[in-house]
Amino acid sequence: MREQLNQTMVVGGTGMVSGKPDLVSIQLGITTHAAQLSDALTDNSDRSQSVIDQLTALGVSREDIQTSLFNVSPQYDYIDGQQHFREYEVHHQLKVTVRDIQDVGEIIDAAVRAGATEVSSIQFSIDNSSELYEEALTKAVRNAQSHALALAQAAEVVLNHVPVHIQETTQPQAMPFTVQAMKMSKAPPIESGVLEVVANVMITYSYR
Repeated sequence: MREQLNQTMVVGGTGMVSGKPDLVSIQLGITTHAAQLSDALTDNSDRSQSVIDQLTALGVSREDIQTSLFNVSPQYDYIDGQQHFREYEVHHQLKVTVRDIQDVGEIIDAAVRAGATEVSSIQFSIDNSSELYEEALTKAVRNAQSHALALAQAAEVVLNHVPVHIQETTQPQAMPFTVQAMKMSKAPPIESGVLEVVANVMITYSYR
């Protein structure tokens, strides 16, 4: 009898809640080329400043514009197996956080017109998803309970409804919606859609 009372089962549960994004992260690239490094750097600096000025003019805070990558690399041609210097390439990447998603299309278009040569990522997210996550977590626990009851009925055993152990298997986050684009001459229409906040749990129940 004591062995029967100690029998356990482990079940998983998943909960999902939809939410409207209210934050957008954009990666903008400014790439310049020149035979002289000083010229490539100057051109890149001018273009980058122009992009930043356009963004701030549209209401983006300077604190929401950050350099995420800056790279200088010589470019070579290979002729008859020989390496020949061609030019310098300077790449400056800016991470821009937009807090009014209605402005995303306008901001991207302005950045491209100001000198941005690439838009490598547009990622929508939810600034504070904790409440949605808690709702998803509740659904995940109920989902696991449903699984446990179904297993107990199928196995013809009596389930103890008080869990022995509960473990979260994900961190609170919204599944990102990402748009990839490169070498844009004009920004396309951007739709934010909805995001899914997902929670997963593993619950151990005892049965007899």
